[in-house]
Amino acid sequence: MVYSRNIDGQTYTFGVSGRLYKSNVLFYDHQTESLWSQLMHKAIAGPMVNKKLDRISSRRTSWKSWRKKHPQTLVLSTDTGYMRDYSRDPYEGYYRVGRIWFPVGKVRKDLSPKEMVIGVEINGRARAYPVSLLQKSPGILKDTLNGTTVLIEVQEDGEISKVSDGQGNPIHHVFSYWFAWQAFNADTSVYGK
Repeated sequence: MVYSRNIDGQTYTFGVSGRLYKSNVLFYDHQTESLWSQLMHKAIAGPMVNKKLDRISSRRTSWKSWRKKHPQTLVLSTDTGYMRDYSRDPYEGYYRVGRIWFPVGKVRKDLSPKEMVIGVEINGRARAYPVSLLQKSPGILKDTLNGTTVLIEVQEDGEISKVSDGQGNPIHHVFSYWFAWQAFNADTSVYGK
């Protein structure tokens, strides 16, 4: 997810708080130290509580796809002065383990807790699209959510390249584990169920 740093005419800077809410990382703004929920799109504690964040359309892509489209891209150096292996993902073990490390409350049984989904919310209605299901049928999936056409484009290699409406406008969406999506969207439906 990508958000604008501008709130009520002021520009804020943000950092990762290291705190979790429903097993989802909270970030904070440096100016007020309010805590912000990325899945709720708003501040949940501090002076900015209930202030909303404006989402900016973004696209998740693989490095391979990015390089193909933008071969002149420069990459940030891993020579940071710290003794850390940046090629090693510190969360690699977490991805493989089926259980959730931190509590989120009751997890619905529609999907495995760590099933990756694309979460879409349109005017108060939410739906989870299981990525594994989408990857079984490359092409364009067409669905309707709360009266809006949802088009999800899946490449042959399984990459989700676009989520848009019937006019080609981007639809805000999030890649999330099922347990997190359903924790913040209790009434979500699941595509294909």
